Amino acid sequence: MAAKTGFFTNAQDFNIHGSNFTTHQTTTTIIQPPAPVVDPLEILHEHRAIEASHTSKTAASAPRCKPGTRIQAIKDITSWANGIPAEPSSSEKSVLWLRGPAGAGKTCILRVVTRTCRKNGTLAGDYFFSTRVPGLDNETPFVATIVSHLITAIPALDHRVRETIRLNPKIFEQSLEFQMEELISKHITSIAPQTPRILVVDGFDECRDQAQRGRLLRLIHSLVTPPNSFRVVIASRPELDIRMAFDLDPLKSITKVVHLEDYETSGEIYQYLSDEFARIRQTHPAKRSIPSDWPGEPILYALTDKSSKIWAYPSTVIKYVDNPRRHPVDLLKHVLNTSSTASSGRPFAELDAIYKIILNPPDVDIALMKRLLHVIIEITPLPLFLDGVSETLTHRILSAPNLDEFLSLGEGTTEITLCDLHSVLSVTEDTKHPYIYFHHKSLEDYLRSPERAGDLYQSQANTHSDILTVCFHNMELWNRKLISPNADFQSVDTILAYSCAALRHLLFKEKCFPPSVLDFDARIIWRCFAFAGWHPPTQYEFNDFVNSFHNAMCKEEAECRQSCASFRRMLEYWDRLCTIVLGGTSPWPMARLSRFEGECRGLFAPLDLSPPKKAIPTSRHRLGDASAWVPPPKTLSKSGTGNGARGRHIMPESTSTAGSTQRPQGGWLQLEDNSSTG
Repeated sequence: MAAKTGFFTNAQDFNIHGSNFTTHQTTTTIIQPPAPVVDPLEILHEHRAIEASHTSKTAASAPRCKPGTRIQAIKDITSWANGIPAEPSSSEKSVLWLRGPAGAGKTCILRVVTRTCRKNGTLAGDYFFSTRVPGLDNETPFVATIVSHLITAIPALDHRVRETIRLNPKIFEQSLEFQMEELISKHITSIAPQTPRILVVDGFDECRDQAQRGRLLRLIHSLVTPPNSFRVVIASRPELDIRMAFDLDPLKSITKVVHLEDYETSGEIYQYLSDEFARIRQTHPAKRSIPSDWPGEPILYALTDKSSKIWAYPSTVIKYVDNPRRHPVDLLKHVLNTSSTASSGRPFAELDAIYKIILNPPDVDIALMKRLLHVIIEITPLPLFLDGVSETLTHRILSAPNLDEFLSLGEGTTEITLCDLHSVLSVTEDTKHPYIYFHHKSLEDYLRSPERAGDLYQSQANTHSDILTVCFHNMELWNRKLISPNADFQSVDTILAYSCAALRHLLFKEKCFPPSVLDFDARIIWRCFAFAGWHPPTQYEFNDFVNSFHNAMCKEEAECRQSCASFRRMLEYWDRLCTIVLGGTSPWPMARLSRFEGECRGLFAPLDLSPPKKAIPTSRHRLGDASAWVPPPKTLSKSGTGNGARGRHIMPESTSTAGSTQRPQGGWLQLEDNSSTG
C-alpha cells in the first residue's frame, strides 16, 4: 500500500506567508485570510478638509457679523440663493460672485448666508479657503470636502459615492476633474431636482496658486452646468486672474456680480463702535476712571469715516483699545493722534496707521518680532502636503513652544515677544487653536508690502533663507545627538520632521541657496531623513538641484565649492544605490538597503563623529553595533560590479538561510530585511 503523502511531504527551504493550514490525513486545506475591507467613508474623510466647513472649530471662533449689521447684503445673497432675486434678470444666473477688498467682511457675511441656507434645507455644501489655517490654501481637498457634505445633504448620493470609492480607493490621488465626474456628475442625474443645490465657496483668492484657481473655476462651471445644476455663491477679493475669468465666457454669462462696497455700512460701523466702547466702559478694570460719555460722538464719527467701509479697521481698533493692562482712554488717543498723520492718498492708510501702532509695542525686540511674524507667514503656505506632511505637523510647529525650539530661542521667547499683539493674532495655547495665526489676512498683506510695512517688511526670499538655515542647524544638532546614548529622541520629533520637510521643499524644489548651505554637509540630509522616516528627494530632483546649485554658487569660482562637491558625491551614491537596489527607481529603499551595506556605509558614513553607540528603535529601522564600522571606499566602480558581485565589493557574505543574507555583524546602520527577493 502506497504511503500517504501531503502537499509538502519532504519539502524544505521554502516559506508561505499569510495562510492557515488544516491537515486531515491526506487532505490539505489552504484557507486564505479575507482581503482587507476597504471603508469608503474612511477614505473620504482622510482626504476632506474638515476645517473648511462653516461648522468647524475654526469657524466657531471666527469673527461674526454683529447682530443688526450687513442685513441688506445678507438678504440679497440669501434671496438669490433661494431663487427669489431682487432683480428678475439675475434669476437666470447660476453663480453669484461677491467681490470686495480685504477686510470688508465677506467671510462674516457668507457664514451667515451658509447658516441660513442650512436652516432652510437648501445648503448642499460649503468650502472656506484660508491662508491662516494650514491645508486650506490649495485645491487638493476641495472635491472630497464637497462630496462629504453632499452625501449628508442628499442621502440618495451616499450609497453611490461609497460604491465608487470602494471600486477605486485611489480616486483622490487622481485629478479633481475625474473626482468630480465620478463622484458627483455621474450620479446627480438620478437625484430629484428638489434636493439641496446651494454651494458656498468663500475666500477663493486665498487659494494661493493661480493655476489652481483656474482649475477650480472650471470645476465650478461644471457644477452649475446641467445635469449638475447647482447654484454657487463665491466670495473673493478682485484679484486680476479672478476678474478676468468672470469677465469672460463661459462664466460671464452665468454670473451675477455683487460689489460689497456698494452697500452703505457707515451706520452699522458707527453702531458697532458705539456698542463696543460701551462694553469697554462697563468691563475694563479701569472703568471707574473712564468718563461715562467716552469717547463721544465726534470721535465715533471720525473713526467711522476712517474705516472707509473696511470692517477690519474698527474691529482692530476695538481689539487694540480693549487691553486690560493699559488705560483705554490713552490707547484711543494714541490711535487718533497717529491716524491724523496718515496719508489720505492710500486706500489702506488708516488701517496701516493702526497696524503701525500695534506692531511697535514698547520694550520689545522689534527685529525678533519681525522675524517671528514673517516666519509664521511663510510656514503656513509651504506646500509640504505634496510631500505627505499632515496639517497636524504644521499646526504643531506653529505653537509657541515649538517655534522657540525650531528657531533655537529661549523657552517662552515667542510668547513674550508677541504678547502685546493680541489685537492682530492669537498667541494662546487653547484647545481650539493650539497654534499661532493671524486674525485677518490684511495683516499679512501689510507685512508683505515694502511700501506699507516699511522697516517691518522682509522679502519672501529672505524669510525662506532664514527658515532653510534653521533647518540646516536643526539637522546638524540632531546629527550630534545621535552619538549620545541618553538622548531623548522623541522630544524633537516635530522639529526634525518639519525641518526635513521644509528643507526638501525649499532646497530641492524652490532652489533656495542661503549662504549657510556652503557649510552644510550633504550627508546629514540622509542621516536625518532616515531617522525622521522621510523620503529623500528623487533622483530627478537631486540631479536638477545639483546642477542649479553649481550654476548659482560655483560659476564664478576657479573650482567647485566644497559643498557642491559634497552634494555631487551624494548624488553619485544615490544614483548607484537606486540602480543596485531598485533598478533605477528612487523611492526610499528602506527594506532592501541592508542587502548592500557596503554601499550604505559610503552614504551614511559618520560625519566627523564617532558612530552611535546605542540602538535607537523606530517604527521603520533600527541601528546595530557600530564597533565594526569601516570607512567608505575611496573609489566606486561605475558599473556597480566591484569584486565580481554587483554591489557587494566591501563586505564578504557568508551562508544564507530562510531567504536572508547573513552579514558580518557591524556597520552602524542595519536595516531590517527579511525579503526573499532582491
